[in-house]
Order: sequence, then C-alpha cells, then structure tokens
Amino acid sequence: MPDTHDLLIRGGDVIDGTGATARRADVRVRGGRIAEIGPDLPPEGEPEVDAVNAVVTPGFIDTHAHTDPQVFWDPALDPEPLHGVTTMLVGNCSLSLYPVSDATRPELADLFSYIEDVPRHLFDDHVPWTWSDFGGYRAAVDAQGCATNLAALVGHSPLRLAVMGDDAWNRVATDAERAAMADLLHTAMGQGAYGFSTSFLDVDAQGRPVPSRAADGAEFDALLDVVAAHGRGFVEFVPGLLGPEPMVAAEDLARRCGARGLLLTWTGFSVAEANPGGAQRWVGLAARLAAEGITILPQLSPRSGDMRINWDSSMMFMSMPEGWHRVIAARGADKAALLRDPDWRTTARDEWDRTERAIFPHRNPAALRFVEVSDPESAHLLGRTFADLLVERPGHPSDVLADFVLANDCRPGLVAVGLTNSDVDAVAALLTDPHVIISSSDAGAHANMLCASGDTTLLLTRHVRERADLTLERAVHELTARQADTFGFPGRGLVTEGAVADLVVFALDELHYDADEFVTDIPGGGTRLRRPEGGYRATVVAGVPVQRDGVLTGALPGRILASTD
Repeated sequence: MPDTHDLLIRGGDVIDGTGATARRADVRVRGGRIAEIGPDLPPEGEPEVDAVNAVVTPGFIDTHAHTDPQVFWDPALDPEPLHGVTTMLVGNCSLSLYPVSDATRPELADLFSYIEDVPRHLFDDHVPWTWSDFGGYRAAVDAQGCATNLAALVGHSPLRLAVMGDDAWNRVATDAERAAMADLLHTAMGQGAYGFSTSFLDVDAQGRPVPSRAADGAEFDALLDVVAAHGRGFVEFVPGLLGPEPMVAAEDLARRCGARGLLLTWTGFSVAEANPGGAQRWVGLAARLAAEGITILPQLSPRSGDMRINWDSSMMFMSMPEGWHRVIAARGADKAALLRDPDWRTTARDEWDRTERAIFPHRNPAALRFVEVSDPESAHLLGRTFADLLVERPGHPSDVLADFVLANDCRPGLVAVGLTNSDVDAVAALLTDPHVIISSSDAGAHANMLCASGDTTLLLTRHVRERADLTLERAVHELTARQADTFGFPGRGLVTEGAVADLVVFALDELHYDADEFVTDIPGGGTRLRRPEGGYRATVVAGVPVQRDGVLTGALPGRILASTD
C-alpha cells in the first residue's frame, strides 16, 4: 500500500509561488514531499486529487494567528484549512502559553483569555499545561497532531511574568531580571521558536497595561541580542492606537532591530477612518527605514474591520478603563449594578468626553449598528444605528447606551461597522506596496466579535477575480513564497521538487467568501463566529489532504515548525 503521505494531483495548472505564469502539470507526492512535477504522470496506486480546470499552489501561510490554545480542543483548527491555510504563526501580540509555571499559569490564562476573547474555562479544561517552556508546548502539540502546521514566537508578557511575578506589570526590570528573561528566550530559540512578540497597546480586564508595556530600551536590547545571536528569527509587535506616539515607539524598536539585522513586523495595519492618512504615514516610515537597510513590515488584512461587541470580553473599550472597560470586565449581576450606579455614570460620561482615541467609535454613532435586541421596545432599531437611537432618546451618549444595554439584558447585538478598510480602493493600493505584507488574519481570537479566518479567500475573490488588483500568480506569491522567505519557513511556499507537500487545489471561479455565522461548537456549549468553507477542492499538509471539497477529513499531519530545522 502507498504511504499515507503519498498523493497524485492530476490535471491542474501549477502556480509555483514564485510569481511565474501557471503551467499545466501533475504533481506527485511521496513521503510528504513533492517528488515529481510534469504532464500526464502515470498513477502508482496512490490517492488522487482531481485538479482539472483548477490550479495547484503552495499552501497559504498566515503569519498572525492566536490558535495556540485552540489546537488542544480543536486540532482541526477549523476553519483555517477550509480556506487553504497550511501554516500559521502563533505566539503573537506579547502572548504565548510559555514560559509558564504553576504560579503564573492562572494569570497567564486570564491575560490570554481576556485580550484574545477566548473563553476562560477552556484554559483550565482543555489546555493540558504539561510544559514549562516552548519545547514542552511543542512536544504536546506534536504528540496529538493538528491539521495545519504552527510556527511560534515567545510572548514578551509571559517572559516578564515568569521572571518578575507581580512586578512584571509595573516596573522596569533589573539587570539580573533582564538576564533571566534573556536566558529563557535563549532556551526557547534553541527549542525552535522564531523570536518574540511584544505589545505597546493591550490592557487586561482590570485596565492594566500588559507586562510588555513596562519594558524599557535596555530590556528590548537584551532580548534582541538573543534573537540576533541565533542568526535567525524576527520580532512582532502591536503598536499603540492613533497619533504620532505609536510611530515614534515603532521607529525606535525598528532601529534597535535593524542594528542587529532583524526583521520587525507588526499587526493591525489598516486604512482607518479615525486616522486619516495614517496608513500612508506608516508606509512612509517603512520606506524611509528601508532606504537605511532597516526592515519593518506592516501586515495588512483585506478584511473590513467590522466588530461585534462582546459585552463580556472586548478590546473595544480599552481606552476607557475607568468607565466602559469596567462594564466589560464585570460579571453577572455586577454588570447591571455598575450600569445603574450614578457614580459610575458620572465617571463614564467624563471619560467618554475626554477620550480622543478609541477602538469603540464613540465619536461616530452612525458606525454602530443594532443587529440583535431582547427588549420589544427596541425591536424597531434592528438594522438602524446608535445615531438613530440618540435622535429618539436625547441625552449624553454614554447614558443612552447604558440604558439601552440594561434594557436588553446586558447582551444587545451591536456591531461597529467600517472601522477599518472600508475604502477598498485604498486597501487595493496597499496590497501591492512592497513595504506591506498581506497577512494579519487574527485567526483564533475574538471569536464572538468577528471571524478572522478566510482572508485568503477574500483576497482571491475580491482582489483577483472581481477587481483584478493582482494577478492570480502575484496573489499566490504574496500568500506563499513571500511569507516563507520573509519569515524563514524553509521547504515551504513553493511547488518544486523536494519541497514539503503543503498544497492547495482550487478553481478561482469556484471560490466563495461568505458571511460569518454563529455556531455553538465550543466545548461547554459556547458560541463563536465561524466562516463557512470557501470552495477549495483540497488542502494538503505534508502530502495528506486535511480537507476535501469543503469537508475536514480529520487527518492531523501538521506539526510545530522549528526555526532550527
């Protein structure tokens, strides 16, 4: 019998990932690697995939995901393989599940759960926590398998928690503490981590800046020296919100990376109405630094930044820590009590008025659309906006919103529409800019706010098939070889003999990008927003189909990719 990692893909046009024009060829896989590429290859009894009138491309690489914990309760990593993804980068935004100890585990789980909107009980009930370092996490994932490959960074916040404990939140590190963090990162790099991630933005449920935000330049230098000493790897970061300050901090970190020959990449890059010209300024910074030999790559998702507000866990109000952020953090009856409290209302009004920059569009009530209500007197507002409500019910916007949330059992369906990337022409111009890389899906995070999976399909349907902003060959290159070359995933990103057989088979006219929908498949009965399958004929990882015609096969050939490979 042929090896389970053997396969013959017949009758398709190969787009090899280099940007070269498609060519008619079959692809034979033996032992998980591409063995032959050519026309009319004879079958040898291996399983086959029909690629007639379709293309065969390298598997897509998603370099911003948060599926690090999801892999333990959903090793299929649904729905990423249903949209052609074969490799994801995790450990982003200063968060990873390592290093960790019994003492820091609850705090780390709280932090990850809150920032990435992952139900807290899953960290206790389904994450095994059999490790203390990256090597142990890698072994745990590889032992059970997963549908796609994962590559991983080390989170800066758990590094600080592991060394500094409670002090990680509020002060700079001592020389000894910096050295201890560097030792932990050195160990992780030796075990195959790709670098580290940090955040200049996030806060926890109490409104505290995450530990990475307390780091000083000396600490960054110590960690960057470790990555550079390994001769490989890169750094990912989350910048602050709007205005000039985030760019100053980003340039400082980029120059520290550049002095050591390291790539710096960041997520959350978009065309934002709240920050006119901001995208162009960021690209200008990247171009200016590139002229000096320093690489900073903003990651761009083509997806519109529509977000459903999760009233139990949301980053939307992180810029309002004294008022509405406390409502999000409150549980049970405490939430309603807080909304009724006169002192809280005074604080919330004052903070609302003085807050200039926030993810929640408090200055643009027309961007907030009602999609679900439980109060019969609010039913007429479905499909309408917060601006309409303010016309009906005059008063301070914070008070009007508080009354509305209370009337709807503290669970109204409210979507912030068009926060980012609503100007499709502007997005299209950025997709082909050499100083921008297409990624940043955020898969696995914020599952009750949005479904971040499917960006690959949106790119191919909207920007290739419908608008012709990119050729199919260019789009495939951006999703495959460019990612592999930029971030260091050898043997992936190309359809060439000897490469690992991470492949996708699809016909462009068969792809479809559908609206996300709520499903109840989280262990314990929880919900999440999920995007339906995208019309791909097959997604193949190491020669094994993990989905066929929009149905997951149950195969788990994926593993943790090591930077030491």
